[in-house]
Amino acid sequence: MLWDIGYEKSNKGLASGELLPLITNDLIIEQNGIEFIVNVETENMKVKHSPSVATHDPFVSPYNPSAYINTIGEQHVCLLNKFPIVVPHLLICAKNYIPQTSPLVLKDFDAWVQGITDDNVLGFFNSGAIAGSSQMHRHMQLIRTSLPLEKTILQGLLPFKHDLIKFEYLNAAELYQHYLSVMESMQLYMTSRINGLTECHPYNILLTQRWMLLIPRTKNQVGEIKGHGVNFIGRFLVSSTEQLEWLEKYGFERFLTDCGVPK
Repeated sequence: MLWDIGYEKSNKGLASGELLPLITNDLIIEQNGIEFIVNVETENMKVKHSPSVATHDPFVSPYNPSAYINTIGEQHVCLLNKFPIVVPHLLICAKNYIPQTSPLVLKDFDAWVQGITDDNVLGFFNSGAIAGSSQMHRHMQLIRTSLPLEKTILQGLLPFKHDLIKFEYLNAAELYQHYLSVMESMQLYMTSRINGLTECHPYNILLTQRWMLLIPRTKNQVGEIKGHGVNFIGRFLVSSTEQLEWLEKYGFERFLTDCGVPK
């Protein structure tokens, strides 16, 4: 149901001009046998980063009716991303403000998995600005996309530090317990607190119906290109053809390794 409403509201938003996609058509760049997806960003990126938008929290009620999809449990709501990188682009948001840098809780996973309904859905989470988050109110993201790096991920060939868990069925409680274990073993908890909550070092999570990947982060920019959680599945966003040429020459996997922790 979330996706059906998401498609319907996205079509209306595109027609009315309320939805402002950040991307152009997909460009496929093959490198090392992997078909990476690259998008050149639109002028809407300037709107997203304008002061009036950047300082506004769109995840608190009252919600924009054109963005509201549904309530998920007592603590979360599903909203449409006004600035999608893929259309539709769904957000699972905490109703109350919780810092994006604080640890996820079981209710977050309970709500998040509600949107992972088929093999084409990718969930991703950016813990803080260094991990690619532009909004510090707790939210997990959902898009439908091909997964260029999935084979590399499942074969254990990623060149940077990560944790991968494979499973046959999505189980929020099991995912959460594994998440807690990895956060501890990778020493991603900080001693500082924000709003009374523990803070975490930056990391990304990718989540599908078959596996979950957690990647510690050390920087969010290499050259002039910023690193986002969705990059780690093989999707990239650049601001110009010059940036695309630079990234292709620099190397997609080298870029990801620089954003993470080399093995």
